[in-house]
Amino acid sequence: MYAITPTSSQLYTYADIYYAMITLLFYLYAQVPYIRYIYNEHIGIENNLRNTIYQFLVNGFTVFLFSCIISIIATIGFALFLLPGLILFTIVFPIPYISVFDEKSVWKSYREGIRIGKKYFFKIILVIIGIGSIELLFGILVTFQLFNITSSFAAQIVTQMVLNLLVFPFIVMLMSSNILKWREEQEVLNFGNEEEAKDEMAG
Repeated sequence: MYAITPTSSQLYTYADIYYAMITLLFYLYAQVPYIRYIYNEHIGIENNLRNTIYQFLVNGFTVFLFSCIISIIATIGFALFLLPGLILFTIVFPIPYISVFDEKSVWKSYREGIRIGKKYFFKIILVIIGIGSIELLFGILVTFQLFNITSSFAAQIVTQMVLNLLVFPFIVMLMSSNILKWREEQEVLNFGNEEEAKDEMAG
């Protein structure tokens, strides 16, 4: 990709844009089975793995379309200036989680997802940036040590894949737990507001 694409500026190439878009696409889409598995464990459903695979096959396509759209828009935001892409990505980040929890398409889950994304924006962005930075620094350290052993590019790729396989499920597990908690807090708050409104009407 880097060999066949021209340089657009001194800061980045078209290959960087394609790479970022594909990374965001699969980052969002690959969460689906993990989210469902964690949610099934949370509610205590039987035959967890079978249900996870089934829900992934049934509802995964809408998340894939959503991931395609968001990855394109967010990549444009990252390319023009870092903050717009990061802000958009953070706000819409909970949408696939709500979709998977409720077994609904993302188009029916985007309102609640965006509401949670806005309310807990700083917590979500801290998790994404914090864990991403730790993974990046650890990956650089491991790669540097690996260079002292071998110059094999395949060894570097395998090492990065193993690192991603360890970190990625942890991020999804952490975000799933947080979004479930935030959602319950929202429901309790909404229920409390409804009760107060009823009391005022009765009074």
